[in-house]
Amino acid sequence: MLEDPIRVFFVDDHALFRGGMAALIANDPEFRAVGNSSGGPAVGDEIAESSPDVVVLDVGLQGFNGLDICRSIMRKHPKMAVLMLTMHDDDVLVARALDYGASGYLLKESAPDEFVRALRTVAKHELYLGPGISKDVVKKIGFARDEPYESLTPRERQVLQLIVDGKTSRQIAATLDTAVKTVEMHRMHLMKKLDIHDQATLVKYAIRKGLVKL
Repeated sequence: MLEDPIRVFFVDDHALFRGGMAALIANDPEFRAVGNSSGGPAVGDEIAESSPDVVVLDVGLQGFNGLDICRSIMRKHPKMAVLMLTMHDDDVLVARALDYGASGYLLKESAPDEFVRALRTVAKHELYLGPGISKDVVKKIGFARDEPYESLTPRERQVLQLIVDGKTSRQIAATLDTAVKTVEMHRMHLMKKLDIHDQATLVKYAIRKGLVKL
């Protein structure tokens, strides 16, 4: 009797790329694509509804941070596995992803068979680091926990992401379905925690932390 296929959910802000990933496994009975998302506010509900075994997740999403989504997934659904599939190869980002519960980290430049191998590995909740990712990165896991960014609440992280994406307070309020005054309060709190007092410095900080795409 054949085992149930590995259920895979894709999160990437490019529809064409999501479709390409799904096409890679479409004819493989070992896998089943069960859904995809651009990573918007409802991504958590979309993932929960699809009940995947593996979530394939980009780091840099328009208006949202993939690492924070990873952390949220693993806190709510610890039996799921997360494979980060991204163009960012910075050791700090890799270490943070693993610290947040990701089982694997793969660069988008990797070959298709490498992607399939990564899916198989993380589905078994085994660690997978793709070509180009230093194995020494595991030594850095946990080092960033004392950074000011780690003190931000999930909502403050969302507001930060949207600020550095160039959104106004009114646009952020509409995206998060909240009041403009609430957004301003979150902005004030996060800037105080980061000890940053102007938007230009905030954007530079976000670039250093890999929170925005260049």
